[in-house]
Amino acid sequence: MQRISHYLFRSTAAVAATLALGVGATFADPLKLVICHIDDRSGSAADTGIESLNGLKMVLDPLNEAGGIEGQKIELITYDTKTDPQLAANFGTRCAEDDAGLLVIGGSPSAVANSLVTVANQNKVPLYILAAAAPEVTDNANYQYRFGPKVTQDSIAVAEALAANGVKKVAIINNSVPFGISGAASATAELGKKGIAITTQQTYDVAATDVSPQVINIMQTDPEAILVYPYPADGARVVRTIRQMGLEQPVIMPRVGIMKAFRELAAETGNDVLVPSSVDTTRPEVAEFFKDYSAKYGPLAVSPSPAQGYDAGTLAVAVLKDEKVQEAVKSGDIQAARDAIRDATTRHGDFTGLQGTSKGGYQFSKSHHGPTDDGFFVFVKVAENGQAIEAVDTAAALKK
Repeated sequence: MQRISHYLFRSTAAVAATLALGVGATFADPLKLVICHIDDRSGSAADTGIESLNGLKMVLDPLNEAGGIEGQKIELITYDTKTDPQLAANFGTRCAEDDAGLLVIGGSPSAVANSLVTVANQNKVPLYILAAAAPEVTDNANYQYRFGPKVTQDSIAVAEALAANGVKKVAIINNSVPFGISGAASATAELGKKGIAITTQQTYDVAATDVSPQVINIMQTDPEAILVYPYPADGARVVRTIRQMGLEQPVIMPRVGIMKAFRELAAETGNDVLVPSSVDTTRPEVAEFFKDYSAKYGPLAVSPSPAQGYDAGTLAVAVLKDEKVQEAVKSGDIQAARDAIRDATTRHGDFTGLQGTSKGGYQFSKSHHGPTDDGFFVFVKVAENGQAIEAVDTAAALKK
């Protein structure tokens, strides 16, 4: 009777189960190793979500085929946010509450990432953010970590390249969403540090079908280069308009210029668009990864998104193998496991991934924003009417 009375406040079913199992039985089963990928796969940033998911699977699939971690396979649950912050918040809550997710990976568009940050901290579940560029998503961070460079870092790379090649006057044109606004602001700050003048800064509505007024304003200021912060569809409109109006200045388009959707829409007008890229294919392991990716998922012009998914998956596996994480998982205490994953991310988070150059990688031990400021970018250009991304002589390209 003493043994039964010890559990009087448990349900009748639980008491019955305990009696059936006998002395020494425990109530807590080990937690399942559940990761949720929550990202855009059918909206304006679909390329980033699809490619990052494929990169993540290239880590998890072989691991699961080999038996998983201590006999447990990782369960990957996927949600398509359609670039909708409300959907992202709902899916994040579903992952935390219904799926018993231990970790969320995704949040490539900044608006989606901001929603996931709120949900992750409310539910105390770790979040690995991928391509989101807005600087603030890792401000005062607790449960969120970021793998993609913030837009400030793109702007640093652009400013350094322009200054090194003697460019003195730059025009900026950006859309009205967080990526465009924060991109223009960070570029203005970083170019100013290098003594480069902003001839004009033009903002257009992301849904605008005509950006000729903004491009005319740029034309009248006669810049030496044009810096564009768009989404893919509006970026194609901007570049088409620039070329149709006869402007021949070099066009630099951080991040978006490398995306398949932009390249397909811009076609021949996208040729020679310059992009600071966080993927350096001169590294043999990076070139081999993209060769394997193309064999598995089809041809792909080099993009940071698969590398971000792969790098996030690589760290997730190392973290889930961590002794303290495994101890929490086996205890059945989901909050203890989530906290252990958060802490282990810092312990295991200094590594060289597929993103960055041989001189720059991730340093999560120092910050919840992993990419280093130095040595993280190389410049590439759009080529073959949008069908290819090629290495570029930056000096020659900026002296056109």
